[in-house]
Amino acid sequence: AAAPSVTGSITAGGARLVDVRRNLAVDDLTIRVTMDGRQAVIETLSGKLASGGQLSASGRVGIDPASGFPVDVAIKLGDVTYVDGTLVTANVTGDLTLKGPVADIVLAGRVRINKANITIPQKLPASLSEIDIKHRNAPADVKRMTADVQRDQGASGASRGIGLNLTIEAPGQLFVRGRGINAELGGSLTVTGTSSSPVVSGGFELERGRMEILARRLEFSSAHIGFAGGLVPTVNLVAGSTAGTTEITVTVAGVASNPTVTFASSPALPQDEILAQLIFNRSMSNLSAVQIAQLAAAASQLAGGSSTGLLDSLRSKLGVDDLDITTDAEGRAAVSAGKYLNDRTYIELKQDPETNGAKAVINLDVGRGLKLRGEAGSAGSAGAGIFYEKEY
Repeated sequence: AAAPSVTGSITAGGARLVDVRRNLAVDDLTIRVTMDGRQAVIETLSGKLASGGQLSASGRVGIDPASGFPVDVAIKLGDVTYVDGTLVTANVTGDLTLKGPVADIVLAGRVRINKANITIPQKLPASLSEIDIKHRNAPADVKRMTADVQRDQGASGASRGIGLNLTIEAPGQLFVRGRGINAELGGSLTVTGTSSSPVVSGGFELERGRMEILARRLEFSSAHIGFAGGLVPTVNLVAGSTAGTTEITVTVAGVASNPTVTFASSPALPQDEILAQLIFNRSMSNLSAVQIAQLAAAASQLAGGSSTGLLDSLRSKLGVDDLDITTDAEGRAAVSAGKYLNDRTYIELKQDPETNGAKAVINLDVGRGLKLRGEAGSAGSAGAGIFYEKEY
């Protein structure tokens, strides 16, 4: 018992692993591990995530107590779809490693986010205050159980967790949607610290985006998703518009789970007056009863009340990355849809409100800031262009 020598093999097929706290489930888990007394060799460890994608690993783990149980395992993520159940849906690929003695193990590597959606909740949950409950005249068994739970919680809270050294890349197709917001961002993150206390740095910047409040459409002038050390992202989206002689700025800022919307104007006006000018281009005192009701609905949507989300539903059912409805100066509506064919190619189909014809636009990202764009219409019109962008 003081110096065991373990040999043999461990195999499993069709197993299932579930991590409820992280909303993960792995099906069809196949495992084969052989042991020679000094180390366990992971010959096969693979499975399919219930949400989509494959996970595999191979490597070695020392089983000799004198060796400190060294770990050297490589992990591969293949088109894994992760859904946290509240805010984030992401498709990722990556190569990771687990190395070091088991008491000081580090998870490192690079993960690429192929596509992700961060959803700003349309309706916020009602706030709940903690209720202080005391069990009077508790039986001895209950007191022992309470002491055991508190001891276990204290032990787990003191655990260091796994060390982290991760780079997360998202060149594009990271979408933020909800409450009239539709924005695409790109960027990268660095995750260090430990699994029990991660430190996240970096962020994502605006590629393109817009915000819709009732019939008014605002283009984002800037957008940033950052991390203040923890795992919950913060958003800072700024959009501008003009209503008559009034310059209006709309800012959506705060944690992604509960951002706040603020309005500013030049000349300075109260918040409700700015919203009235933005949507109806007139003062609150000149609004009809129907317009006041529409204004209240818009304010409710921005504040986290209920909304229909018709475009989001249609976009999801059609399987496109972007779906938009616009109106021209004469009030004629036009529909456009966009989809990524691959990482560098984005195609848009647009309706021409004047001819009721269609137009296809293709955007090809050559790299190093160079982009090619071509378009063709159903009436025989065509065009092409070369664009160069540089951020500094």
